[in-house]
Amino acid sequence: MSGIQKITTVVDTIGNTPMVSLTDVEGIGATEHSAEFVGKLEYMNPGGSIKDRVAKHIVQQLDKQGVAKDALLVVAGPGNLAVSLSMLKRRLVCLIPERTSGDRIRLLKASGVTDIVRTLDGALPGSPEHPAEIGRRIVDQYPGSVYVDEEQGLWDLEECYKELAAEILDQCDGMIDALVLGVDTGNAATHLSKALKASVSGVQIVGVEPSNSAIGEQNIVNPLARRWLCEDIGRAYAPRALEPGSIDMWIQVSDPVAYSMARRLIKAGIHSGTSAGASVAAARMFAASAGLCRGNRVVVIIGDTARNYGDTLLSDEWMLAHDLLDVHMLGDLQRKQLGQYRGASIEDLQLPAAVTVNSDDPVGAAVALMSENEFSQVPVTGAQRRLVGYLTLSAAQALIDSGAALPSSPVKQFMLKFAGSGGGSISRSKYWLITPETPLSELAKFFETHSVAFITDSSRKFCLGIATKQDLLTFLARRNALCF
Repeated sequence: MSGIQKITTVVDTIGNTPMVSLTDVEGIGATEHSAEFVGKLEYMNPGGSIKDRVAKHIVQQLDKQGVAKDALLVVAGPGNLAVSLSMLKRRLVCLIPERTSGDRIRLLKASGVTDIVRTLDGALPGSPEHPAEIGRRIVDQYPGSVYVDEEQGLWDLEECYKELAAEILDQCDGMIDALVLGVDTGNAATHLSKALKASVSGVQIVGVEPSNSAIGEQNIVNPLARRWLCEDIGRAYAPRALEPGSIDMWIQVSDPVAYSMARRLIKAGIHSGTSAGASVAAARMFAASAGLCRGNRVVVIIGDTARNYGDTLLSDEWMLAHDLLDVHMLGDLQRKQLGQYRGASIEDLQLPAAVTVNSDDPVGAAVALMSENEFSQVPVTGAQRRLVGYLTLSAAQALIDSGAALPSSPVKQFMLKFAGSGGGSISRSKYWLITPETPLSELAKFFETHSVAFITDSSRKFCLGIATKQDLLTFLARRNALCF
């Protein structure tokens, strides 16, 4: 127990992230003759990304400069740096590209950030819509505020990345043949390259960017290089902070490859974002092109958490709509969504007829009915036997035991009521019409957010049955048994 860290502050937990083998990730192709791939899990920093390290050092420099702790920081970037600075209790205005998905926006708002300015994807340096120009205009309006980004090279981040390089070398016992990382601002690439090459002779630094990005084209600006979906890496130009020669090899990765590999990482237990998918895919490409084999080790920076991408990477519908799944993953998803039910509907579940209670029935009688029949819930009907809500056994029993309800109290006072059904219930639940003709694939979707389904006729006049996810599993087990 002596090795367990004592109670500390959030800032003291930044760094010392684990390094894990990527052998079990589907598509890596690891064999006894292939190179070893390992991932540095930077998403396990408390703020969910490598930018926690950067934020920590920027805050230290602000303190040394005498900047007030409550000074307004105007922060530009895809969002991870802003999340990290908000975690360190700084007051922020955030300049975030349109490409950034909504999860980080919601997290920033929950952290107390109210001023978020969306900036144009691919805005070029010197243009009025570039974040640096927008940031300077905001700083001019707020005396004492400070503009913060990594692209302009305004912060000394050498020590920040020296610490990361030292961790990598320690965890690898100094044995590393290549480092693969996604490139955005260029700071990590520049400083990690210096630090690792000073310690390990011949180590290769591989920079990863999306297809159409122009970072690897030194001193070339590509105003059309703005059409990619992978977040947190890539630019339409080489950023100022990226020193020429820091990268030994550039690899561009398409969106479908990046997103599909990110899904594979998640499946393997590595809950990282899309830039990590691009980096791991690039690591495999690099090892193949460089002829690396057993005894060679490739380290990949796993930059941020998959939890930043609930609306995109983690959404099957979004992935399908943007054609980001490779052939194998697309086939698996289609079989999962459609093939396993093969056109079956709720009628095929062969559910027993529903047993209901009236909204005027006493709660005690409803509890007795559910207990006797081993029901977890019972539908509640009102006038003309129309379904108006439901009552759960656990809630009803707890209300009676606590004295909040008498056994003689009417069910309508304590039932969970569907929206639009009238009455004075404990809470209100939106009604989703489910009939015997509803496809099981649609019912499965319903069960992603609900625990029980009440089946009615199309006019919602009568409750015909009750279904749970267990009924779906029973159906699949029965169907699979018939296939053998």
